[in-house]
Amino acid sequence: MKKLAFILLSLFVSISLFFSCTKINNIEINEIGTYPTPLIKPLPLRVGVYYGNDFATFETTQTVKIPNIDLIYIDHVKMGKANTVLFDTILPMVFEKVTPIRYLPKESDHMRDVDLIVEPAVHSYSIPSPTADGVYIHIVYDINFYLPAGEQICSWQIEGTGHSLTQIEFKTEVTAITELTQMAMREVAANFMTDFCKQADIKKLFYKKCSQ
Repeated sequence: MKKLAFILLSLFVSISLFFSCTKINNIEINEIGTYPTPLIKPLPLRVGVYYGNDFATFETTQTVKIPNIDLIYIDHVKMGKANTVLFDTILPMVFEKVTPIRYLPKESDHMRDVDLIVEPAVHSYSIPSPTADGVYIHIVYDINFYLPAGEQICSWQIEGTGHSLTQIEFKTEVTAITELTQMAMREVAANFMTDFCKQADIKKLFYKKCSQ
């Protein structure tokens, strides 16, 4: 029991080193880190991708409670550029042709050169209080899918988690937040690529193409 208590105490002390000051300002995340090229063949779909302003300029302020220590304020985690890099990386791996679009079509419009429109949005970004299991960063995206005429097909909520055991050392708090966020984004990428055709409405609409 004493050994277990010592281990837990050591973990919490190590966790606190991630956030050694009471406020961390202006963390800008512009990349998702190294991501291996998956061994998949792109689906024969032409996709238009729309990045809304909130998505492309996303930033957040977080409050983290460290056990037995004060609240830590992490101000202005800016990840809008990393958001667009994430989907600029994912989509060409999944689809045969990807075209950026500047607006979502209305019912009277029709984008004839695409089969599907994808609009990602950030649902939530959180840094939960550290636990004995380590430090976490959790990202949830809402992926909205539309037909070329503007009718929404479905919305898919997809999650990713960056997790660090306390044995992993980071040089600074900023490095820790950046790398754990990138880890969560890469998990989102993997989930999107493996599960796109498993979405019921997508599978129904593009059954033949998903089956190739």
